[in-house]
Amino acid sequence: MSTDVITVADSASGICEIDNQPMVFHCNHYNRTLQNTIENCRHIDNKKILIHAAAEVTFLGLQAHFQQYPDMKLDERLHYAESLYRFCGFGLLPLLPTVKQAVGKNQFELSTHSSHYGRALGLNFEKRRGAGEYFDLGFAIGALSAAFGEAFSGELTPEAISLKGTHSKFRIYVGGDEFEYLFQLTNTATAQQDAAGLGSVIPERMVDSNIDEAAVIHGVSQAPLYGNQQGLIPAFGVELTRHYADYYNLVSYRFEQQLSAALQKRPSLTDLLVYDYPALFYYKQYINLEGMSLSRTLLIEAGHICGFNTMGGIMNSEAWEGLVMPMIKTREDWLHGIIAVINALGWGIWRVAELVPDEKLVLRVWRPYESLGYLRWFGLASQPVDYLITGVAASLMNLLYEGDITQRPNLNLDYYYQINRSPSSFWAEQGKCVAMGDDYSEVTVTRRQRG
Repeated sequence: MSTDVITVADSASGICEIDNQPMVFHCNHYNRTLQNTIENCRHIDNKKILIHAAAEVTFLGLQAHFQQYPDMKLDERLHYAESLYRFCGFGLLPLLPTVKQAVGKNQFELSTHSSHYGRALGLNFEKRRGAGEYFDLGFAIGALSAAFGEAFSGELTPEAISLKGTHSKFRIYVGGDEFEYLFQLTNTATAQQDAAGLGSVIPERMVDSNIDEAAVIHGVSQAPLYGNQQGLIPAFGVELTRHYADYYNLVSYRFEQQLSAALQKRPSLTDLLVYDYPALFYYKQYINLEGMSLSRTLLIEAGHICGFNTMGGIMNSEAWEGLVMPMIKTREDWLHGIIAVINALGWGIWRVAELVPDEKLVLRVWRPYESLGYLRWFGLASQPVDYLITGVAASLMNLLYEGDITQRPNLNLDYYYQINRSPSSFWAEQGKCVAMGDDYSEVTVTRRQRG
C-alpha cells in the first residue's frame, strides 16, 4: 500500500484521515490501558463495546473506499484491507489467502502471528483469563462485511498472542444478524454541522518559545511511521498505531454511558468498582467518585498513562535529540516542543494559553478528536468529554516539574507512581469543550488539592 493513500496531519487542521475516517497515533501502553479499563468492568457488555466499535469504524472506512473505487475486484478489496491493517501498525491479517482457502464454507478460521493488541496485552502484569484481540476480530468482521457486501460475524479462540501463544486465531462466520446493522450505519450527527468549534479560527501560538513548530511538524510527518514487515511500528521506545479516532471515541463513551446506567440502577457498585480498579483507591482522596465522575476518572487515567509513556518516550528518544533538542534553550521549551510534536499526531491543534513554571498550565485545543467524535456519533455533550487531552496535559506537567524528563529518567511503573501519584503532583480539569458547543476545548492543570 502506497503512503500516498495517507493524508498526514498538517499545521492547519491537526486532522489526519484515511478513507474519510479520522486517524490518530497512539501507543501500545494507551491501547492496552484503555482496553483493560473497559474489560475490567464486569457490569457492562464490554466485549460487545470493543468488537462492535472496531467493526463499525473499519466498515465505514472501507465501504467509503470501495464506493470511491467501484471497479475494485474482491481480491483487490481484501488486499487493500489487509494492507491498511499492516500500514496502521495493527499487525498482519491474511484476509485474502484465508478467504481463498475457505471458498464455499460458511465458517472458517483466520490466523495471524503478528498482532499489536496481542503484544500490548502481553505487557499486563496480571494473567489474562481469555483472549483479548477484540480489535483484530472487529476489524476482520468490518473488512469482510464491506468487501463482500454481506454481514460476517466471529469470535475469539483460546489460541491467542495475548495469552502468550505464537498465533491469534479467530473463528469467522458468514452471515448472521449481529452485524447486519453495519449497512445502515451513519456517523454524521446534525449537531456536528452547527457546532462552533468546527469552524472557529485556529490562532497562532499564544506564548512565545524557541521552538519552530512548523519545522517540528514537518519533521514528524516525514518519519516512516508505518507498519514494518510484521505490521508493527516500533518507535520512541513504544509500539505505535495509526488508529481510528472513532474507535477510541466509541469505546470510551459507550463505556461511560453503560457504566453510568449500571450505577444508576445499583449505586452500591461504586464501592465494588474501587476494588476492580486499584487506581481509584488513590483518586478517591481528591475526587467524589460518584456517577459519571467515576468513569471519567478511569478514562483520564488512561490519558495519564498515554502522556507518561508516549510523550515521555518521545522526549527520551533519538528523534527528539535530533529534531527538537537543538531548538531548546529553557525547561519550558520542552513543553512547547512536545506540543509541537502532538500537533502532528492527528489530535487537533494544541496551544499553550498560559504557563506558570512549576505551577500552572492552561491548554487550549482546536479540533480535538474526542469532541469531534462525540459530535459525530452522539451530538452535543452536556459535560466536557476530552479525557485524553485532560490526562495527557497533567502528565506533561508531571514529567516536567514533578519529575524531570530533561534528565532522561527510566520511564517505568515506579517512576509513573512517583510523579503522577505524589501528594503534590499535577491534576487537570476541563472547562470549555468543543463537544459542548465552545470554540475550543480548554484544560487547566494545577497542583492537586485534597478534598
